[in-house]
Amino acid sequence: MSMARCWYYDVTELAEPRVYRAGLAQLPWASRRDQVERFLFEKDRLLCLGAGLLCEHALRCEGASDLTLAQGAYGKPYLAHVPGVHFNLSHAGHMVACVVAASSVGVDVEERYAADNGIMRVCFQDKEIRWVQAQEDGDWAFTRMWTRKESYLKLLGTGFSKEAKSCAVLPEDEVALGVAFHEVVVDDHFLCACTRAGESVEFVRWKQGILCT
Repeated sequence: MSMARCWYYDVTELAEPRVYRAGLAQLPWASRRDQVERFLFEKDRLLCLGAGLLCEHALRCEGASDLTLAQGAYGKPYLAHVPGVHFNLSHAGHMVACVVAASSVGVDVEERYAADNGIMRVCFQDKEIRWVQAQEDGDWAFTRMWTRKESYLKLLGTGFSKEAKSCAVLPEDEVALGVAFHEVVVDDHFLCACTRAGESVEFVRWKQGILCT
């Protein structure tokens, strides 16, 4: 891969029963199919299904034919037999995202959050709180900071098992962290992919959806 690629997909179409059934049958992982069906609420089923379908599409686009999965120490999935392809998933609202890269990578997508001072005190360093509070749109600034932090922790493979407040993810911190944050707003969702320094990211909307005739 010449660059990382971050795919995103609106799962709304999966609410149509015929499309849902076709998508479920298409999933290559039995464990993901079981997970989808265990969710009580439709929203959660659609996000889980959409994330799985997008993941398969993204990995196959990068040439991965063996999609056997394994998990790291903190539960981050990886391709068991394709060490040169790394990926990460996220979903929120009605959007799912999958980033694929040649090295460790993380992604987070979120709907606009209302800025929450309690969360900031627990998860953000003082300089991050000051940055959020200085922005004209505090809700978007809070959401942006959250997606940066979560995508970085997912790149590390730890998720929030690592204390969120232990790292600062402002633009000025990228060099010290050895990463780059790549951000885009899509359909009122904030999407951030975190890569190793020097990597670029192409954002691609999955337009075809589920092919169901």
